[in-house]
Amino acid sequence: MPLKLRPATLADAPALTRILHRAKASWGYPQDKMDAFCEAWGVEEATIRSLEITVADRDGKPLAFSGVTAQDGDTLLVDFLFVDPVAQGSGLGSLLLKRAEDVARQKGLRRLYLESDFHAEQFYLKHGYRTLDTRSSEMSPGKDIPLMEKWLPASVHKVTNISLRLTEKPWWFETENELEISAHFEEAKKRIALLWNGRTLKLTAFEFKNGTFTGRCSESSYAAHLAWRDWGAPDATAFNLFGSAIVRSLDGALLYGVMADHTATAGMIYPPGGNLDLNDVTPENEVDIHAAIRRELQEETGLICDRQSGEELLVAFDGPRISIAQIFDIDETAESLRMRMIEHSLKSEEQELADIFVIRTRSDLDNPAIVPFAREIAEYLLPSERLGNTRAGQ
Repeated sequence: MPLKLRPATLADAPALTRILHRAKASWGYPQDKMDAFCEAWGVEEATIRSLEITVADRDGKPLAFSGVTAQDGDTLLVDFLFVDPVAQGSGLGSLLLKRAEDVARQKGLRRLYLESDFHAEQFYLKHGYRTLDTRSSEMSPGKDIPLMEKWLPASVHKVTNISLRLTEKPWWFETENELEISAHFEEAKKRIALLWNGRTLKLTAFEFKNGTFTGRCSESSYAAHLAWRDWGAPDATAFNLFGSAIVRSLDGALLYGVMADHTATAGMIYPPGGNLDLNDVTPENEVDIHAAIRRELQEETGLICDRQSGEELLVAFDGPRISIAQIFDIDETAESLRMRMIEHSLKSEEQELADIFVIRTRSDLDNPAIVPFAREIAEYLLPSERLGNTRAGQ
């Protein structure tokens, strides 16, 4: 059965308490210390209500969990991170730590903070945390508990060169979970009747260095992508790479789409774009992401732009999602563009966009429906105070 990440339910409290106690005991604490710990610490229903707890389970059996909560304007507190001893060493701790970073980005927080077990300090150091201070350990007299933090790096960068290739190697997640993926897709179709199981591309390896993005993609089904997404992206070696068209108007606004109710991302706000597919692959097995972006822009909005009108490229890293964004400066006001884009969507067969969201100032980014990568791109492009009346230089 596939590994799944999911929100904790109140019914999980006893199982998570057992994981907490077994994981703590695996460090070899004396029995009297463990007895006192188990008496004082557990995961109660109130704990689950107060924290965002993510459970990693297989075949319905919890194996690990993390619990986080926003602490202040900058910080996400990692309050729990425990892996059952039977699953330690399998990468679950690293996976949950990555997903905690995703939560921080979703909340617009840049810093993660935690108090580590004495024995786990090296694990967190390996994942980019640093020790700020220490306090005395009640479990290990004479040893200290490290107080640790990690600041998330910038998410958006300029891209000067990009090279993507399609490999014949299949995506292991799809081949190993074929039956479960098929069943999941059938259930999804009951909720979203227009879902289509086309062939897409999944990024299975990449490097970004000195402005150059290189990557390798594997062909996969949309059903596999949907299951991977809905199960919390349990394969941390794969990424959803997609293109985004950033439409910037004559008066300096950014125009994002509001996804229609019948789509798999109903109500979410982000730039026109979509998953890569086999239509984007050249005879030489190169993936032409420029063509993919222009195609999605035309299909969703009716705007037709040649490559020369949108040469500036950005990459936005958003946990298991990576967007390659192309900037399209169009000599038309935001309101005029918005009306044209809405009219096109209403006349199209797919009608993917329910509305167009115009971003003029940073306060517009407070809308919680804007997905993290789209917010990060807008913050990167917007002036520090507010957009001017026109684009720079005009």
